[in-house]
Amino acid sequence: MKRYRYTMLLFVPLFFSSCSLSQRLAAAIQAFAAEPAASTPVYTGIAGVECIPDTSQVEIARVVRVIDGDSIEVLLDGEEVQVRYIGIDTPEYYSDDRPQAITATQANREMVEGATVFLFKDQSNTDVYDRLLRYVLTDEVFVNLELVRGGYAAPKEYPPDTACHELFMQTEK
Repeated sequence: MKRYRYTMLLFVPLFFSSCSLSQRLAAAIQAFAAEPAASTPVYTGIAGVECIPDTSQVEIARVVRVIDGDSIEVLLDGEEVQVRYIGIDTPEYYSDDRPQAITATQANREMVEGATVFLFKDQSNTDVYDRLLRYVLTDEVFVNLELVRGGYAAPKEYPPDTACHELFMQTEK
């Protein structure tokens, strides 16, 4: 399939040689984008994704900063935005649980720092602080779930975003 893509990119501009360079480039990009994906997304094989409401609606972003155990900042569509993990809660830095907060942040950092992540919405788009609310996956792990599995986060139900709550509760046990 890749060979076809590259061939297409090479021959489409030749086919449109009477067009301007920008028209040829636009036609090549369009042909490339219209081609069906060669394989299924990498996150479909990750345990736990079955609870996510619609894995076809995915946003792809790059992590630019780990804020704490349950929040990150990502570059999404050229804009830096904060993301709050759905369905979990980690200790806060400015509490008596500061050592646990530091440990949760480190665990989060090890999973996502600098990584490309797949973001999935449940029901709500943002919280009261204007952070995106998302289930977050890398190409290897369902981050929300792994933070619970590792004991770094506790499941916390935030209606109406509850699609994975039962899974998180079962994982904690």
